[in-house]
Amino acid sequence: MSRLYASLFYQKEVTDIFSDSSLLQYLMATEVALAKAQASVGVIPQAAAQHIERICTTQGFEKLDMDALASASGLAGNIAIPFVKQLTALVRESDEEASRYVHWGATSQDILDTACILQCRDALDIIQAQLEQAYATALAQAKAYRHQVMMGRTWLQQALPITFGHKLARWASVFKRDLTRIENMRARALTAQLGGAVGSLASLNDQGSAVVTAFAKQLNLTAPICTWHGERDRMVEMAGVLGLVVGNLGKMARDWSLMMQTEVAEMAEPSGKGRGGSSTMPHKRNPVGAAAVLAAANRVPVLMSSLYQSMVQEHERSLGGWHAEWLSLPEIFQLCSGALERTLDMLQGMQVSPERMQRNLESTNGLVMAEAVMMALAPVLGRLNAHHLVESACKKAVAEQRHLKEVIIELDEVKHHFTSEQIDAMFRPESYIGNIQDQIDAVLDEADGQIE
Repeated sequence: MSRLYASLFYQKEVTDIFSDSSLLQYLMATEVALAKAQASVGVIPQAAAQHIERICTTQGFEKLDMDALASASGLAGNIAIPFVKQLTALVRESDEEASRYVHWGATSQDILDTACILQCRDALDIIQAQLEQAYATALAQAKAYRHQVMMGRTWLQQALPITFGHKLARWASVFKRDLTRIENMRARALTAQLGGAVGSLASLNDQGSAVVTAFAKQLNLTAPICTWHGERDRMVEMAGVLGLVVGNLGKMARDWSLMMQTEVAEMAEPSGKGRGGSSTMPHKRNPVGAAAVLAAANRVPVLMSSLYQSMVQEHERSLGGWHAEWLSLPEIFQLCSGALERTLDMLQGMQVSPERMQRNLESTNGLVMAEAVMMALAPVLGRLNAHHLVESACKKAVAEQRHLKEVIIELDEVKHHFTSEQIDAMFRPESYIGNIQDQIDAVLDEADGQIE
């Protein structure tokens, strides 16, 4: 990602996690864990493991030749091969004996997969924290705007009244489900990888299982029941959950960008110097946050397609499919975190216009209350008769450019059964929002004290 666009689409901490320098540090952490795990069960000398750890933690990273690694990875097919060569050379400079045990019994994919899992875990921690903050903010805003009546829309047309708090409660409920998805997949997806050349760990003789268990424990990861070099469901599941998060955020961004349209103007993104302006039109206030989120929502499904296709791999370790993850997976994490950052910014600083919400409710001269009127008349006139009566009244109101209430109140069928006060009540939007307040209460109750 270009530095010029990173601040629009990505989030800095997650971007740093997937940077080249961070990857090398995760690779080192994985090699250290491997050496310590093997030493703990007697596969390699304890002194060798200690020396490998000392080199990696005190001087290894600074001594790595990044340019040489970048050049060699194109020839080797992955970064782990030249990385292990350089690390071995660094260890050999001070301890020939210890250098013999660097990367003992492992294959390059073991180190790369496990390092990637460590990256994903740290990135998931950030994304989960962002989701928790977005959830708490959406809950607070749902509570604040629970009684703010606005127009509900279907097929991009005005439909029936809702409240803005209900829309926010639905978003909060989505955040809650996304948090549950992440929590449920953690133990399953955040699993160490160690199998050697074909998954048998034959090079470790009868100590393979013990080393795998110790290796996972060193890294605080789940120990796999068996190796998973060729089975990529863990990686795809993580990306798939993030894909759901981004898709949900995209839906929210679509809503708030439509609410920002000039003719609607029910809300706006936070204002700020240089934010949302146009290069030619001084009056413009563009939904730049929504644009970034929607771009992510467009991009992530394409990246997910690559990961799904890469699941079909050959035998014990694949050619090409595994490699495709290196491009797609980090970007999905970065786009997800970036979209969350934009969404949280909007939720915390959104500017709401109750006046425009009220004006839009009244813009159809009462037509949006036609169903409410029909249902009020139905117990007396019968549902079908009430439907025909109100439908005809709507046509007359449109043709004569009158408010629907004026037409309804003139009808003999209505005057004989309803007072003017009762008819007025039929046209109050807040009287026709169904169980919305119950739904908001349910969402707030589910939050378990996450808002005051």
